[in-house]
Order: sequence, then C-alpha cells, then structure tokens
Amino acid sequence: MGKTYVWDHKIQYYETDQMQIAHHSNYIRWFEEARTAAMEEAGLGYEEMEAAGVISPVVSVSAKYHMMSCFPETLRIAVEIADYNGARMRLCYRVTEKTSGELRCTGESEHCYLDAEHKLISLKRSKPEIHAILDAMK
Repeated sequence: MGKTYVWDHKIQYYETDQMQIAHHSNYIRWFEEARTAAMEEAGLGYEEMEAAGVISPVVSVSAKYHMMSCFPETLRIAVEIADYNGARMRLCYRVTEKTSGELRCTGESEHCYLDAEHKLISLKRSKPEIHAILDAMK
C-alpha cells in the first residue's frame, strides 16, 4: 500500500441515534470525506479533476464494523490507495478513535474514471498529468 492520508472527524449529535451511537451509514460518508481530503492534500481535488473533464464514480463500497462509535468522540480515518492501474482505483479505510486508537471500522471503495460523456477512460492514456499524481499516491 502507499502513503497514508489521515483525516479527523468529531462525531456530531445529529449523526447518532437515541443512544448517542453513530449510525452505521455515516461511515460511508466519512470515507468519502477522508478520500476527498486525501485527494486535495495530494494536489488533485475533485474540483480540479472535474475541471479537467474527469469524473470518478464509486463502483463499490464496503464497511466492516468492529466497535460502536459515540457522540462526542473524534474519529481518525486513515485512507490509502490499495490498487491503482490508470482505469480503476481501490482505496482502504481504517477508522479508529483518535485518543484510544481503538479500531471502529475498516472498509474499501472502488472507483473508475469517466470522461464528460460518461465513457470509461484510462487516465494513463488520456490524462497523464492526473495519472502521475494518483500513481505517486500509491
């Protein structure tokens, strides 16, 4: 795996149920927030990609819950590119409680790349400057 990007998230009250436990669906959102922050940190935010005519939809996403997270904890989401070949990218996520380091959730997401007409593209061939940044992230 490549470089690890880290993003912190303080659980908000509205993200919880009556027992102040974070709802499981929030982890998928937090994965996306961490992924977006990692891309921006690497110098390739989604704004820049879309301005270059590239969109990157989620093809699949999964999460494995290890332990509950509660309000008002702060979670640390680590994201790494597990696999990238120019046409597809797979990322791994590891969510821990920031202070204790307790593992709360692990997950993956897979993405492809489309042009403005929503046709599959290889960044390696069609956008070598974007490919170079993603390749360096792994």
